[in-house]
Amino acid sequence: MKGRIKTRLKGIDLEYVILLALAITLVTIGTVLFHVMERWSWIDSFYFTIITLTTIGYGDLTPDTPTAKLFTTFFAIAGVGIFLGFLNKVMQRRVERSKGRLKKR
Repeated sequence: MKGRIKTRLKGIDLEYVILLALAITLVTIGTVLFHVMERWSWIDSFYFTIITLTTIGYGDLTPDTPTAKLFTTFFAIAGVGIFLGFLNKVMQRRVERSKGRLKKR
């Protein structure tokens, strides 16, 4: 057990929790920074953050300032990676649960 982090809750995957926390943090940071840099409403900032991280990119909102454009570039690269990692982990958990249910039958 040396070197391992213990959790109090059984069945909680530490990697899942870390990726979830990173995803929530990323959405929060993106929303706040777009609100500040572009002076968009909170709803528009949140919307743009989600649209960017999910790679949908409708194009109805676009950053105007050079700082926001530069931030968006790095934000999208890092954010897409984190979101894909989180979604991959979610799907792994679903597959493991399905396998467990099949074994019980």
